[in-house]
Amino acid sequence: MDSPRRFDAQWRERLTLADGSQVELRLVRPEDAELLRQGFERLSPRSRLGRFHSPKSRLTESEVHYFTAVDGEQHLALGAVRQGPEGQEEGLGVARFIRLTQGSEEAEAAITVVDTAQGKGLGRILMERLVDAARERGVERFEFLVLPGNAAMVRLLDELNPDGTQVRKEEDALCFTLPLATTPRRKWNLVFILLGLAAQGALSVLGPARERTEESETVRPPGEP
Repeated sequence: MDSPRRFDAQWRERLTLADGSQVELRLVRPEDAELLRQGFERLSPRSRLGRFHSPKSRLTESEVHYFTAVDGEQHLALGAVRQGPEGQEEGLGVARFIRLTQGSEEAEAAITVVDTAQGKGLGRILMERLVDAARERGVERFEFLVLPGNAAMVRLLDELNPDGTQVRKEEDALCFTLPLATTPRRKWNLVFILLGLAAQGALSVLGPARERTEESETVRPPGEP
């Protein structure tokens, strides 16, 4: 019998960020489509470029559906929300993983935080919860795609993988893989630094490969032709 999962449809977690603001974490669900649209509108052009690897003015309906109608196994997304002035939810960030193939133990991971919530520790919290949620679903490794933006980023990658065996080139990006169970805390801290640089526009951390669409109406999960 499978062990009970912490990160299920009933999971809620309330936290206080570094600036004292309150947020709630929960799984992303299909009815969050409008929250996703509104959150995208609050991303600066720099943040959109860092997340999607190209200038992007809008999310297509196909993309909105793909990002919110997740199955929780092949594609899992955790969302951070807060209560607006009239009690309505406002989306602040999303962390997601998508398995490279159906049932794979390896998944690509990505995090997006709206500009007004950056620099408060939310990205780190989302990453930590995403790692925990992935491990309880049998994911053993996260893969990240990074655009080589400057020498500082390259040095960080060298520290992450001194022997170079886990870093490879993929088209115009560098790809590195981290085991979820055995990667020491020091290396995860470097990942958080990379994510922080991405949020500041110093480099780009790409999302899962099939997410990197420009204005295409077709968004396919990894492994689908």
